[in-house]
Amino acid sequence: MLKKRFLPVLIVHFLVIIILVIPTLVLSQEKKRPKPKEWKGEGTKIEFPSMPTMTMKNFLNGVVPERTETIWGTLKFPTNASDKNVPVVVIMHGGGGIGIWEEHWMNVFNDMGLATFMVDSNWARRNCKKEFKKTMTRWCQEVHRGLNRIIDGYGALEVLSKHPRIDPQRIGCLGISLGARGCLYLNVKRFQKMWGTPGLEYAASVPMYPPCNVKFYEDDNITDTPIRIHVGELDTYFPFDSCVDYVERLRAKGKDVEVKVYPDAHHGFDVNPEKLFRGKTKMVLRDDNDGRCYYEENNELTEEQLGENFHQILTQIGFKEWLASAPEKKKKKLFKWHIKGNKYGYTNALILFDKSCKSKSQTLAYNKEAAEEAEKLIREFITVTLVK
Repeated sequence: MLKKRFLPVLIVHFLVIIILVIPTLVLSQEKKRPKPKEWKGEGTKIEFPSMPTMTMKNFLNGVVPERTETIWGTLKFPTNASDKNVPVVVIMHGGGGIGIWEEHWMNVFNDMGLATFMVDSNWARRNCKKEFKKTMTRWCQEVHRGLNRIIDGYGALEVLSKHPRIDPQRIGCLGISLGARGCLYLNVKRFQKMWGTPGLEYAASVPMYPPCNVKFYEDDNITDTPIRIHVGELDTYFPFDSCVDYVERLRAKGKDVEVKVYPDAHHGFDVNPEKLFRGKTKMVLRDDNDGRCYYEENNELTEEQLGENFHQILTQIGFKEWLASAPEKKKKKLFKWHIKGNKYGYTNALILFDKSCKSKSQTLAYNKEAAEEAEKLIREFITVTLVK
Protein backbone atom coordinates (compact mmCIF):
# COMPACT_ATOMS: atom_id res chain seq x y z
CA MET A 1 0.00 0.00 0.00
CA LEU A 2 1.38 3.40 -0.96
CA LYS A 3 2.36 5.88 1.67
CA LYS A 4 0.15 8.87 2.37
CA ARG A 5 2.03 11.26 0.08
CA PHE A 6 0.65 9.26 -2.85
CA LEU A 7 -2.96 9.21 -1.64
CA PRO A 8 -5.27 12.14 -2.49
CA VAL A 9 -6.81 12.44 0.95
CA LEU A 10 -5.03 15.40 2.52
CA ILE A 11 -6.42 18.90 2.18
CA VAL A 12 -4.12 21.67 1.00
CA HIS A 13 -5.20 25.14 2.03
CA PHE A 14 -6.78 26.87 -0.96
CA LEU A 15 -4.64 29.95 -0.51
CA VAL A 16 -1.48 28.07 -1.49
CA ILE A 17 -3.00 27.08 -4.83
CA ILE A 18 -4.46 30.48 -5.63
CA ILE A 19 -1.39 32.43 -4.59
CA LEU A 20 2.11 31.31 -5.35
CA VAL A 21 3.31 27.73 -5.39
CA ILE A 22 2.12 24.31 -4.40
CA PRO A 23 4.00 22.89 -1.43
CA THR A 24 6.05 19.89 -2.49
CA LEU A 25 4.60 16.53 -1.48
CA VAL A 26 1.26 17.98 -0.36
CA LEU A 27 -1.92 16.56 -1.81
CA SER A 28 -5.13 18.35 -2.70
CA GLN A 29 -8.79 17.55 -2.43
CA GLU A 30 -10.31 18.81 -5.67
CA LYS A 31 -13.93 18.96 -4.55
CA LYS A 32 -13.06 21.29 -1.67
CA ARG A 33 -11.76 24.07 -3.94
CA PRO A 34 -13.69 26.44 -6.20
CA LYS A 35 -13.19 26.01 -9.91
CA PRO A 36 -10.35 28.19 -11.23
CA LYS A 37 -11.05 31.06 -13.60
CA GLU A 38 -9.04 32.28 -16.53
CA TRP A 39 -7.30 35.59 -15.87
CA LYS A 40 -8.67 38.28 -18.18
CA GLY A 41 -6.78 41.44 -17.42
CA GLU A 42 -6.70 44.57 -19.52
CA GLY A 43 -4.68 44.32 -22.72
CA THR A 44 -4.35 42.29 -25.90
CA LYS A 45 -4.29 38.52 -25.69
CA ILE A 46 -1.53 37.06 -27.87
CA GLU A 47 -1.19 33.34 -28.42
CA PHE A 48 2.12 31.59 -29.04
CA PRO A 49 3.33 27.98 -29.22
CA SER A 50 4.92 26.24 -26.28
CA MET A 51 5.06 22.66 -24.98
CA PRO A 52 2.43 20.66 -23.12
CA THR A 53 3.01 19.70 -19.50
CA MET A 54 6.33 17.85 -19.39
CA THR A 55 8.00 15.86 -16.67
CA MET A 56 11.12 17.40 -15.24
CA LYS A 57 13.02 14.35 -16.47
CA ASN A 58 11.95 14.85 -20.09
CA PHE A 59 12.70 18.56 -19.91
CA LEU A 60 16.21 18.01 -18.59
CA ASN A 61 16.91 15.28 -21.14
CA GLY A 62 15.58 17.33 -24.05
CA VAL A 63 12.80 14.88 -24.93
CA VAL A 64 10.58 16.81 -27.36
CA PRO A 65 6.84 16.01 -27.04
CA GLU A 66 4.91 14.82 -30.08
CA ARG A 67 2.69 17.88 -29.98
CA THR A 68 2.87 21.55 -29.02
CA GLU A 69 0.63 23.53 -26.71
CA THR A 70 -0.75 26.96 -27.55
CA ILE A 71 -0.59 29.28 -24.56
CA TRP A 72 -0.91 33.05 -24.37
CA GLY A 73 0.02 36.26 -22.69
CA THR A 74 -1.73 39.59 -22.29
CA LEU A 75 0.19 42.55 -23.70
CA LYS A 76 -0.60 45.87 -22.05
CA PHE A 77 0.82 49.20 -23.18
CA PRO A 78 0.67 52.22 -20.86
CA THR A 79 -1.33 55.14 -22.20
CA ASN A 80 1.80 57.22 -22.78
CA ALA A 81 3.68 54.50 -24.72
CA SER A 82 5.13 55.45 -28.10
CA ASP A 83 4.16 53.76 -31.36
CA LYS A 84 7.43 51.84 -31.59
CA ASN A 85 10.53 50.72 -29.68
CA VAL A 86 8.65 50.25 -26.40
CA PRO A 87 10.45 48.27 -23.66
CA VAL A 88 8.45 45.39 -22.21
CA VAL A 89 8.63 43.16 -19.12
CA VAL A 90 7.42 39.58 -19.36
CA ILE A 91 5.73 38.58 -16.09
CA MET A 92 5.63 34.89 -15.17
CA HIS A 93 3.31 33.82 -12.38
CA GLY A 94 3.67 31.54 -9.40
CA GLY A 95 2.27 28.06 -9.06
CA GLY A 96 -1.38 28.94 -8.56
CA GLY A 97 -1.70 31.32 -11.49
CA ILE A 98 -1.93 35.07 -11.96
CA GLY A 99 -2.83 36.93 -8.76
CA ILE A 100 -2.20 40.08 -6.77
CA TRP A 101 1.58 39.68 -6.83
CA GLU A 102 1.79 39.58 -10.61
CA GLU A 103 -0.80 42.35 -10.99
CA HIS A 104 1.20 44.55 -8.64
CA TRP A 105 4.31 44.35 -10.77
CA MET A 106 2.29 44.83 -13.95
CA ASN A 107 1.04 48.14 -12.50
CA VAL A 108 4.55 49.15 -11.41
CA PHE A 109 6.03 48.65 -14.88
CA ASN A 110 3.09 50.26 -16.66
CA ASP A 111 3.52 53.24 -14.34
CA MET A 112 7.15 53.45 -15.47
CA GLY A 113 6.02 53.67 -19.10
CA LEU A 114 6.90 50.08 -19.97
CA ALA A 115 4.63 47.55 -21.61
CA THR A 116 3.93 44.28 -19.78
CA PHE A 117 3.27 40.81 -21.10
CA MET A 118 1.45 38.69 -18.52
CA VAL A 119 2.08 35.06 -19.45
CA ASP A 120 -0.52 32.50 -18.39
CA SER A 121 1.32 29.20 -18.06
CA ASN A 122 -1.52 27.33 -16.36
CA TRP A 123 -4.81 27.85 -18.10
CA ALA A 124 -4.06 26.19 -21.46
CA ARG A 125 -2.67 23.21 -19.53
CA ARG A 126 -5.60 22.91 -17.13
CA ASN A 127 -6.46 19.46 -18.51
CA CYS A 128 -3.01 18.04 -17.80
CA LYS A 129 -4.52 15.55 -15.37
CA LYS A 130 -6.01 13.64 -18.29
CA GLU A 131 -2.48 12.78 -19.32
CA PHE A 132 -0.96 12.48 -15.85
CA LYS A 133 -3.82 10.67 -14.18
CA LYS A 134 -1.96 10.09 -10.94
CA THR A 135 -0.95 13.70 -10.47
CA MET A 136 -1.87 15.08 -7.08
CA THR A 137 -2.32 18.77 -7.87
CA ARG A 138 -4.63 20.74 -10.11
CA TRP A 139 -1.88 22.17 -12.30
CA CYS A 140 0.33 19.03 -12.34
CA GLN A 141 3.13 20.95 -10.70
CA GLU A 142 4.85 17.99 -9.11
CA VAL A 143 5.28 16.82 -12.71
CA HIS A 144 7.15 19.82 -14.14
CA ARG A 145 8.32 21.66 -10.98
CA GLY A 146 8.07 24.97 -12.81
CA LEU A 147 10.46 24.11 -15.64
CA ASN A 148 7.74 24.64 -18.24
CA ARG A 149 8.03 28.33 -17.34
CA ILE A 150 11.45 28.28 -19.00
CA ILE A 151 9.99 27.17 -22.31
CA ASP A 152 7.14 29.67 -21.95
CA GLY A 153 9.69 32.39 -21.36
CA TYR A 154 11.47 31.54 -24.60
CA GLY A 155 8.17 31.56 -26.49
CA ALA A 156 7.19 34.93 -25.06
CA LEU A 157 10.58 36.38 -26.00
CA GLU A 158 10.24 35.20 -29.58
CA VAL A 159 6.70 36.49 -30.13
CA LEU A 160 7.45 39.86 -28.54
CA SER A 161 10.66 40.34 -30.54
CA LYS A 162 8.51 40.33 -33.69
CA HIS A 163 5.90 42.79 -32.41
CA PRO A 164 5.95 46.09 -34.38
CA ARG A 165 5.76 48.28 -31.25
CA ILE A 166 8.26 46.38 -29.09
CA ASP A 167 12.01 46.98 -29.01
CA PRO A 168 13.47 43.44 -29.26
CA GLN A 169 16.65 44.60 -27.50
CA ARG A 170 14.72 45.79 -24.43
CA ILE A 171 12.71 42.83 -23.23
CA GLY A 172 12.97 41.93 -19.55
CA CYS A 173 11.53 39.21 -17.35
CA LEU A 174 10.14 39.21 -13.82
CA GLY A 175 8.96 35.98 -12.24
CA ILE A 176 7.18 35.13 -9.00
CA SER A 177 8.18 31.94 -7.15
CA LEU A 178 7.84 29.09 -9.70
CA GLY A 179 7.69 31.80 -12.37
CA ALA A 180 10.95 33.08 -10.94
CA ARG A 181 12.48 29.66 -11.62
CA GLY A 182 11.58 30.30 -15.26
CA CYS A 183 13.05 33.82 -15.31
CA LEU A 184 16.23 32.63 -13.63
CA TYR A 185 17.03 29.39 -15.41
CA LEU A 186 16.01 30.41 -18.93
CA ASN A 187 19.39 32.15 -18.90
CA VAL A 188 21.17 28.77 -18.69
CA LYS A 189 22.78 28.11 -22.07
CA ARG A 190 22.11 24.38 -21.89
CA PHE A 191 18.36 24.99 -21.61
CA GLN A 192 18.51 27.76 -24.18
CA LYS A 193 20.14 25.40 -26.66
CA MET A 194 17.52 22.69 -26.06
CA TRP A 195 14.37 24.81 -25.86
CA GLY A 196 15.14 28.41 -26.82
CA THR A 197 15.50 30.45 -29.98
CA PRO A 198 19.11 31.02 -31.11
CA GLY A 199 20.15 34.67 -31.05
CA LEU A 200 17.40 35.83 -28.68
CA GLU A 201 18.15 36.75 -25.07
CA TYR A 202 16.47 38.79 -22.37
CA ALA A 203 17.95 42.18 -21.51
CA ALA A 204 17.15 41.85 -17.80
CA SER A 205 15.92 39.22 -15.37
CA VAL A 206 14.28 39.72 -11.96
CA PRO A 207 13.50 36.45 -10.13
CA MET A 208 11.40 37.09 -7.00
CA TYR A 209 12.12 34.38 -4.39
CA PRO A 210 12.92 31.61 -6.90
CA PRO A 211 13.60 27.98 -5.99
CA CYS A 212 17.40 27.77 -6.28
CA ASN A 213 17.73 24.57 -4.25
CA VAL A 214 18.43 22.32 -7.24
CA LYS A 215 21.88 22.14 -8.80
CA PHE A 216 21.41 21.34 -12.50
CA TYR A 217 24.16 20.21 -14.82
CA GLU A 218 25.98 23.20 -16.35
CA ASP A 219 23.67 25.69 -14.63
CA ASP A 220 26.58 28.07 -14.08
CA ASN A 221 27.09 28.47 -17.83
CA ILE A 222 24.64 31.29 -18.51
CA THR A 223 24.09 34.19 -20.89
CA ASP A 224 25.26 37.73 -20.16
CA THR A 225 21.78 38.85 -19.11
CA PRO A 226 21.94 40.98 -15.93
CA ILE A 227 20.08 39.16 -13.14
CA ARG A 228 18.82 40.53 -9.81
CA ILE A 229 17.35 37.99 -7.38
CA HIS A 230 15.21 39.10 -4.43
CA VAL A 231 14.47 36.71 -1.56
CA GLY A 232 13.45 36.85 2.09
CA GLU A 233 15.75 35.56 4.80
CA LEU A 234 12.84 33.72 6.46
CA ASP A 235 11.52 32.07 3.29
CA THR A 236 10.32 28.57 4.10
CA TYR A 237 9.34 27.55 0.57
CA PHE A 238 12.94 27.54 -0.63
CA PRO A 239 16.15 28.15 1.34
CA PHE A 240 17.44 31.65 0.62
CA ASP A 241 21.06 30.59 1.03
CA SER A 242 20.74 28.28 -1.99
CA CYS A 243 20.24 31.42 -4.10
CA VAL A 244 23.23 33.05 -2.41
CA ASP A 245 25.36 30.01 -3.24
CA TYR A 246 24.15 29.95 -6.84
CA VAL A 247 24.93 33.64 -7.28
CA GLU A 248 28.44 33.11 -5.93
CA ARG A 249 29.02 30.40 -8.54
CA LEU A 250 27.75 32.67 -11.31
CA ARG A 251 29.78 35.67 -10.16
CA ALA A 252 32.88 33.46 -10.12
CA LYS A 253 32.27 33.10 -13.86
CA GLY A 254 32.18 36.91 -14.22
CA LYS A 255 28.41 37.21 -14.66
CA ASP A 256 26.38 40.29 -13.74
CA VAL A 257 24.25 38.60 -11.09
CA GLU A 258 23.29 39.82 -7.62
CA VAL A 259 21.00 38.62 -4.85
CA LYS A 260 19.28 40.83 -2.31
CA VAL A 261 18.33 39.06 0.91
CA TYR A 262 15.72 40.90 2.98
CA PRO A 263 15.85 40.38 6.75
CA ASP A 264 12.65 39.37 8.55
CA ALA A 265 10.97 38.69 5.18
CA HIS A 266 8.99 35.62 4.11
CA HIS A 267 7.78 34.25 0.80
CA GLY A 268 5.52 36.77 -0.94
CA PHE A 269 6.89 39.68 1.11
CA ASP A 270 6.53 42.21 -1.74
CA VAL A 271 2.72 42.59 -1.86
CA ASN A 272 0.18 43.24 0.89
CA PRO A 273 -2.38 40.38 0.82
CA GLU A 274 -4.85 41.83 3.35
CA LYS A 275 -7.84 41.55 1.01
CA LEU A 276 -6.94 37.99 0.15
CA PHE A 277 -6.15 37.01 3.73
CA ARG A 278 -9.26 38.67 5.25
CA GLY A 279 -7.39 41.52 6.89
CA LYS A 280 -4.25 39.58 7.74
CA THR A 281 -0.82 40.22 6.30
CA LYS A 282 0.60 36.87 7.36
CA MET A 283 -0.58 33.29 6.87
CA VAL A 284 1.01 30.10 8.20
CA LEU A 285 0.08 27.09 6.10
CA ARG A 286 0.24 23.68 7.75
CA ASP A 287 1.39 20.97 5.39
CA ASP A 288 4.28 18.71 4.46
CA ASN A 289 7.04 20.78 2.88
CA ASP A 290 10.58 20.06 1.66
CA GLY A 291 11.49 23.71 1.15
CA ARG A 292 14.65 23.35 3.24
CA CYS A 293 16.02 20.45 1.22
CA TYR A 294 18.73 20.58 -1.44
CA TYR A 295 18.81 18.54 -4.63
CA GLU A 296 20.98 17.91 -7.64
CA GLU A 297 20.34 16.49 -11.10
CA ASN A 298 21.27 12.82 -11.32
CA ASN A 299 21.17 10.82 -14.55
CA GLU A 300 22.79 7.73 -13.03
CA LEU A 301 19.55 6.22 -11.71
CA THR A 302 18.51 2.96 -13.35
CA GLU A 303 15.40 0.88 -14.06
CA GLU A 304 16.87 -1.81 -11.85
CA GLN A 305 16.72 0.61 -8.93
CA LEU A 306 13.42 2.34 -9.67
CA GLY A 307 11.49 0.13 -12.06
CA GLU A 308 10.17 1.00 -15.51
CA ASN A 309 8.97 4.46 -16.51
CA PHE A 310 10.48 6.19 -13.51
CA HIS A 311 10.52 9.99 -13.40
CA GLN A 312 13.05 10.55 -10.64
CA ILE A 313 15.94 12.66 -11.83
CA LEU A 314 16.68 14.80 -8.76
CA THR A 315 18.39 13.31 -5.75
CA GLN A 316 19.04 14.94 -2.42
CA ILE A 317 22.53 16.37 -2.07
CA GLY A 318 24.67 13.61 -0.54
CA PHE A 319 22.58 10.81 -2.04
CA LYS A 320 25.50 9.22 -3.90
CA GLU A 321 27.60 9.11 -0.75
CA TRP A 322 24.67 7.74 1.23
CA LEU A 323 24.09 5.07 -1.41
CA ALA A 324 27.70 3.92 -1.15
CA SER A 325 27.58 3.43 2.62
CA ALA A 326 23.95 2.86 3.66
CA PRO A 327 22.87 -0.58 4.90
CA GLU A 328 21.21 -2.75 2.26
CA LYS A 329 17.98 -2.79 4.26
CA LYS A 330 17.61 0.99 4.09
CA LYS A 331 18.47 1.12 0.40
CA LYS A 332 15.96 -1.60 -0.43
CA LYS A 333 13.27 0.18 1.56
CA LEU A 334 13.87 3.46 -0.27
CA PHE A 335 13.90 1.94 -3.75
CA LYS A 336 10.94 -0.34 -3.01
CA TRP A 337 8.85 2.68 -2.10
CA HIS A 338 9.76 4.52 -5.32
CA ILE A 339 9.24 1.40 -7.46
CA LYS A 340 5.69 1.14 -6.12
CA GLY A 341 4.98 4.74 -6.96
CA ASN A 342 6.39 4.37 -10.47
CA LYS A 343 4.47 1.16 -11.01
CA TYR A 344 1.19 2.86 -10.18
CA GLY A 345 1.95 5.86 -12.38
CA TYR A 346 2.70 8.56 -9.83
CA THR A 347 4.98 11.28 -11.14
CA ASN A 348 7.67 12.32 -8.68
CA ALA A 349 10.97 13.98 -9.62
CA LEU A 350 12.66 13.61 -6.25
CA ILE A 351 14.57 11.09 -4.20
CA LEU A 352 14.94 12.12 -0.57
CA PHE A 353 16.92 9.87 1.77
CA ASP A 354 17.20 12.23 4.74
CA LYS A 355 13.91 13.85 5.72
CA SER A 356 15.31 16.02 8.50
CA CYS A 357 15.19 19.01 6.12
CA LYS A 358 11.40 18.74 5.78
CA SER A 359 8.97 20.85 7.77
CA LYS A 360 5.25 20.86 8.55
CA SER A 361 4.46 24.42 7.58
CA GLN A 362 5.39 27.42 5.48
CA THR A 363 4.64 31.10 5.76
CA LEU A 364 3.39 33.78 3.43
CA ALA A 365 3.78 37.29 4.83
CA TYR A 366 3.99 40.92 3.79
CA ASN A 367 6.92 43.06 4.90
CA LYS A 368 6.33 46.74 4.18
CA GLU A 369 9.94 47.82 4.53
CA ALA A 370 11.26 45.00 2.34
CA ALA A 371 8.51 45.55 -0.23
CA GLU A 372 9.31 49.24 -0.57
CA GLU A 373 13.04 48.59 -0.86
CA ALA A 374 12.50 45.85 -3.44
CA GLU A 375 10.30 48.08 -5.58
CA LYS A 376 12.85 50.88 -5.41
CA LEU A 377 15.73 48.60 -6.41
CA ILE A 378 13.77 46.92 -9.20
CA ARG A 379 12.61 50.24 -10.62
CA GLU A 380 16.25 51.40 -10.68
CA PHE A 381 17.46 48.16 -12.28
CA ILE A 382 14.78 48.15 -14.97
CA THR A 383 15.43 51.81 -15.70
CA VAL A 384 19.12 51.11 -16.30
CA THR A 385 18.64 47.94 -18.33
CA LEU A 386 15.46 48.61 -20.33
CA VAL A 387 14.56 52.30 -20.25
CA LYS A 388 17.87 54.10 -20.84
